[in-house]
Amino acid sequence: MSGLISLASASAQTPADSLNRAIDSLFVRALNLNVMYADVAAPSQKALAAMGESAIPRLMEKMTTQDAREMQTLENVFKEIGHPAVAPLIGALGSKDVYQRRLSTRILGVIADTSSVMGLLGYVNDPDFRMRAGVISALGKIGDPRGLPYARGALSDRDYLVRTAAAVSLSTLRDDTVISPLIGALSDSYYGVRYSAAAALANVGEDAVAPVMLALQEPTDTLSYYLLIEVAGNLADEKFLPTLERIINSDDPYARAFAAEALGKIDSKDAMKILHKRYEIEDHPLVISKIESITLK
Repeated sequence: MSGLISLASASAQTPADSLNRAIDSLFVRALNLNVMYADVAAPSQKALAAMGESAIPRLMEKMTTQDAREMQTLENVFKEIGHPAVAPLIGALGSKDVYQRRLSTRILGVIADTSSVMGLLGYVNDPDFRMRAGVISALGKIGDPRGLPYARGALSDRDYLVRTAAAVSLSTLRDDTVISPLIGALSDSYYGVRYSAAAALANVGEDAVAPVMLALQEPTDTLSYYLLIEVAGNLADEKFLPTLERIINSDDPYARAFAAEALGKIDSKDAMKILHKRYEIEDHPLVISKIESITLK
C-alpha cells in the first residue's frame, strides 16, 4: 500500500515542482558563506544563475527574506542572471512586502542595467525612506545621466540616509551642476552626508577647483571649512597653493593642520616650500606632527 502512495505522490509532481525543488536545494547550498565550504557555495550560486529565467520566479519568492545571508546570495545570483531579471525586479518595486521592494532596489543597483532606470524613477518619492535611499543608490550605481537630477534633488531629502545615498551617487552621476549642491551638503547636520559630499567633490575633478577655491574664501561654517580644505588636497591642483598658504598661516591650528595635509597631497616643490617655511615658526603640536609626517617621511 505504501508503494502505491509513493507512486501516486511521484506521479502528482509537476515539472514546476521538480524545478522548484532543484532551485531550493541549490539555494540552501549556495547560502553557506563559510570560506571552508566555498567549493560548495560558489558552484551552487553559479548553477542557479545558469538556470536563468527559469529560476527567476522561485528566487523572487525568496526575496521577502530578512536574513542577511539569503539577501546576499540572492544579490549574487541575480547579478549573474543580469538583464533577464530586470523586468521582474522592476515589478517587485511595487510589492506589498517591504523587504522584497527594498531588496529589489539593491539588486537592480548591482545589475546596473540602464533598462531599469525608468522603473526606478517611479519610486524616487516613495513614502518609505529606505526605498528612496535604495532607489537613489541604485541610480548612482547604474550611472545613467537620467538619474542625475533626482540624485541632486535628494540632497535636500528630509531623511539623512537618503541624503547620504544622494551624495554617494553624485560621485558617479557627476557634472558641473552637482558642484554647488555638494558644497552646500558639506554643512549637512549628518556626518555621513558631509563626508560623502566631500568625496563626491573630489571625484568631480578639475571643474570643482574654482568653486571650492571660492567657497574657501567665505566658508559657511567650521565643519564645511575643514572639509573644503580636505577637498582641495584631494583635488591636488596647484591652483590651491596661494589659498592653502594663507590658511596654513592663519590663527586656527586645526585649519593649519588640514592645510598641511592638503599641501602634502599636492606634493609639489612649491607646496613643500610652504610647509617647510611654516614648520620653522609653528608651535602647535598637532600641526607640527602633520608637517613632520609629510616632510620627514
